[in-house]
Amino acid sequence: MSLAPLPQVVRLDDEAPPGWDALAVDAPGGQVLQGTTWAEHIRARGGRPRFAAFSDGRVALVLEGRSRLAGREAHCRRGPISAGDPPLAVAARATALADRLRAEGLGALTVDPELPADPDYERAMALAGFRPAREAQPSIHVMRLALPPGSTETGLRAACSKSTRQRIRAAEAAGVIVRDDPDGQALDAFAGFLEATAERRGFELRPQAGYLGWWRRLLAARQARFLVAERDGRLLGAILLYLQGGTYATAFSGDLISERRNVPGVMHLLRWTVIREALTGGAEAVMLGGVDTPGQRAIPSGPADPGWGLYQHKAGYGASWVWQTRARRIVLRPRARLADAARAARRVLDGRDPGLD
Repeated sequence: MSLAPLPQVVRLDDEAPPGWDALAVDAPGGQVLQGTTWAEHIRARGGRPRFAAFSDGRVALVLEGRSRLAGREAHCRRGPISAGDPPLAVAARATALADRLRAEGLGALTVDPELPADPDYERAMALAGFRPAREAQPSIHVMRLALPPGSTETGLRAACSKSTRQRIRAAEAAGVIVRDDPDGQALDAFAGFLEATAERRGFELRPQAGYLGWWRRLLAARQARFLVAERDGRLLGAILLYLQGGTYATAFSGDLISERRNVPGVMHLLRWTVIREALTGGAEAVMLGGVDTPGQRAIPSGPADPGWGLYQHKAGYGASWVWQTRARRIVLRPRARLADAARAARRVLDGRDPGLD
């Protein structure tokens, strides 16, 4: 029996071919950060998106940039996607992409596909020269609620913990209304909630990174939904969802902390509404986001862990923790290796952790 040939990059273009989002966003494991909407957002901010096609029919969006020390570098943000294929196929595509970019003179490539942790994938990536790298997002691992065929709203609600059902009812009794905000009218206020959350949980969220513009592009492309929770017209909380790979995926969520005591259960009702909407929309799962943060990557084991409360909150819907692969980076040119060493040294001088987190 002959082995299937390893994939090769057969095209690397500056413009997306027709049908790109069906392959990169809608396919199993698809990601909006591999789609044309993200590509155009990056292009508008001065970056160079490039659209790679592999010989096995799969695709990957590559973002090319330049740093003063390393020169040209590339990042395949949230890709290559699995498209339902085994993890080793993803590793083979990442390797093929590295080979193509090395030939074009780039200094380094970072990939961070959303994949359940797999030892075969990790070994293949290590053999290819990829090493664990810093993450582009606060959480690595995710909480996932499966919606298998035959799931019903009654059954899903019964599967919630008693305290979760109580808080959902409390918010409903208090007059909290959850609605769609398709035009993103509440996005600016929501961003304020998130900045406070980021500061409290110890990760960075910078308005100058242009995320408001990105969110509006996604909503306009119907690749996201924005659900807001209000009482008497006042915004109390919201969730931004990515619609990708047959799932509803929580991208960002936050609430008005000062009102938690007065109006309990706002986020519980919001997440429950997401689950109901995903069920109605035919999604196969709801990704409730992560709870881990830099320096705290394990499943929270008790109240002393910073992520314990959020873990309990998401587990209360019946969601399960899914260990995910780490981001990985391969140095393609010696200059990039020197640049990596210089960055690590600068972090030490600045009093920051030089490690991966």
